[in-house]
Amino acid sequence: MVTMLRKMSLRQLRQEGLLLLAIAGIMVIGTTVFVALQSSHQNLKRAQREYYQRTQLADFWIRVKKAPNSTLEEIRGLPGVRDVEARIKHFATADITGAVRPLNCLVLSLPDRPRPHLNDIVIRQGGYFSELRANEVIVIDQFARAHDIRTGQWIELNLNQRKQQLLVVGTAISSEFTYLLGPGTVVPDPGQFGVFFVKRSFAEDVFDFNGAANEFVGRWSSSNPALQKIWLAQIESRLSGAGVLSTTPRDRQTSHQFLDGEIKGLGAVATVLPTIFLVAAALILNVLMTRIARKQRQVVGTLKALGYSDSQVFWHFLTLALVVGVFAGLAGSLLGYAASCGMAVLYRSFFEFPELNAGVYFYAYAIVISLSLICAIAGSARGARSLYRLAPAEAMRPEPPRSGGAIYIERIRLIWDRLSTAWRLAIRGVIRQRFRTVAAVFSTTMGAGLLAAGFLNVNTVFFLVDFQFRQLSRSDIELFTDGERDLAVVDEVRRMPGIDYVEPVYYLPCTMTSGPYHYKTSITGLQPDARLTRPKMADGTPIPVPQNGVIINRRLADILHVKIHDVVMVQPTRGDRTTRVTRVAQISDSFLGVNAYGDIEHTSRLAGEELVVNSVQALTDHLPEHDQARNQKLKQLPAINMILSRHDLIASLKRTVLRNMMVFIVMLIGFSGMVFFGSLLNTSLINYNERVREVATLRALGYSPWHVGGLFLRETAMLAAIGTALGLPLGYGLMWLATLPYRTNDVIRIPLASAPWLWWLTILLAAVFLLTAHAFVQVRIHRLNFREVLNVRE
Repeated sequence: MVTMLRKMSLRQLRQEGLLLLAIAGIMVIGTTVFVALQSSHQNLKRAQREYYQRTQLADFWIRVKKAPNSTLEEIRGLPGVRDVEARIKHFATADITGAVRPLNCLVLSLPDRPRPHLNDIVIRQGGYFSELRANEVIVIDQFARAHDIRTGQWIELNLNQRKQQLLVVGTAISSEFTYLLGPGTVVPDPGQFGVFFVKRSFAEDVFDFNGAANEFVGRWSSSNPALQKIWLAQIESRLSGAGVLSTTPRDRQTSHQFLDGEIKGLGAVATVLPTIFLVAAALILNVLMTRIARKQRQVVGTLKALGYSDSQVFWHFLTLALVVGVFAGLAGSLLGYAASCGMAVLYRSFFEFPELNAGVYFYAYAIVISLSLICAIAGSARGARSLYRLAPAEAMRPEPPRSGGAIYIERIRLIWDRLSTAWRLAIRGVIRQRFRTVAAVFSTTMGAGLLAAGFLNVNTVFFLVDFQFRQLSRSDIELFTDGERDLAVVDEVRRMPGIDYVEPVYYLPCTMTSGPYHYKTSITGLQPDARLTRPKMADGTPIPVPQNGVIINRRLADILHVKIHDVVMVQPTRGDRTTRVTRVAQISDSFLGVNAYGDIEHTSRLAGEELVVNSVQALTDHLPEHDQARNQKLKQLPAINMILSRHDLIASLKRTVLRNMMVFIVMLIGFSGMVFFGSLLNTSLINYNERVREVATLRALGYSPWHVGGLFLRETAMLAAIGTALGLPLGYGLMWLATLPYRTNDVIRIPLASAPWLWWLTILLAAVFLLTAHAFVQVRIHRLNFREVLNVRE
């Protein structure tokens, strides 16, 4: 008897193969996403934990103007400090063979002899410093690969306004720069920014820091965030005489913020996204299995009459669902592992680890197979239960027809009387099949929501790039000088080849205070009629630069708890460091950094100066011959210690973020389309199979296949329309939740930018999925032999 039941199961698998395959496809996507994201989450966490432990990544960074090394002992004696070290840190430019212009770099000192220390490095090629010469350098490996720098090669750095020749003795990676970002950038671009590690003795000599340092890094004795905040304030107070420029706990360190944010994001998405797919599959499977149960009613009655027990019939019916669950779990495990391998490769292009490999996590496979089976059983339990409770005598009789009657919308005569017969039939079919309608609407809502969220993400990135690098900052190049200069440097830049227009800028690092709230930031001093940097509102409205007062961005306003016309205290970290008072003239919008803007003369007065600049922004004519001549000129200017190119920054964004975004869009459309298309396909085919005799009757009465198909299309279209209408706000909500953690990020804040095109594109794709699903039904209607269907079987 068991063999007979198995044969029946195989026969049902063949008969319902297309529908079961569509449901299994949705479940496979869910299980694949779960395994891929969970594995990638664990891969990154493991790589981060091992890397940080191996290199002893610091818990805090405090940068000062200059402090003697003896300060170390004072800091070591403070509560909570387990270890602390001093080092020298300076920005500079590098003249690399093959580079068209000087490249930005960061110079960091390391101990002259190899020993364990905080923020240690991992050698990739070559070795550590030798005792043969002072001017040896270890290059960050990402930069070395981008420029094919090898050990034994000489490179030229502009250090403290002097050209220095250094010998490359090795390349290395550092946990401090797992996500290597240069100044003013949001994605790693090792071709334009590098880190150079030099001997401590060499750095002291070159930068005139004999027996002194300008940065302290340390580790805490406790992981309590509240205590760490108190301890950090005590260290700041002790170093106040040295001019504290910035204070950075680990949770605000740029590289760690990006890496930790990615790990947390993966953990959240790995739970939410697969749940959507699995719940949708369970609902659709429930509809299918309920139909199969009704279809097998008389067969089940016969089996029970022949002696099959209720349990045997029950488990026979669950076999179809279990096959789907096991298949989805196993396929999802294999595909998920393959996807995690691909994600590991992708992450290696953003994050630099000593080792980042795709691990095998059996707990994830066990969970995903269990979830697949649970969803499969839940999806078939309703139909199996109805057969389990069915008495043989009752089952042998045909199922009584459902009661008809008017639906509630028929009572609205003003609307109902205006509908055609076809629409009336379609509306009745949708409303009377309540559970099927709910399942289809839920699935299409999820599919449309994911599509809308994905397109919102794309539009948000384009908006951020346009706002920050085309509206807010419009200069082609920006040159940073080594210290404050007078306006003569502006004239010098203006005379360079290909320069069409220049503007002076003064960046004033300071501590802004309002009551008990304070924050270390910088004020960007601009000309009153500035064209190249223009503070703006989120809608693009420019904000005039006030003669007195400052414009602060919204994130800084939230930190300081201030509003327009409030008074803030400004204490410069350079110059005489006298605290001065200014007011908040306006609040602007920006999505990178935490900063403020002011008139350049007013900003200079806040620093106790008459009129100084430390940066020059310029527009160029983009002529190749002028660009080449200007770049040669820049290589000869030791006073320039940093160069930013807007063109290079946007090009880097296109190479990394936008390229990977295209892969994301294709995958998103595929996954969302599977949910949307699969749910509509199952609903349409189930509806057709249940009403095949009705279809044959209409065909016999003279209705064409297209007319009959139009009835089914109307029903499916209503489900798709309702699901899409609900999915659009759901997608907005999902994207809002995704951007929520970035609202308080000091490095980058992701806005929620909408546009008409993304809503219309979502609707268009929904229509494509709808028509594709209906095509399967329409083909069956065309192929239907209605005479055979209408033959009365005895």
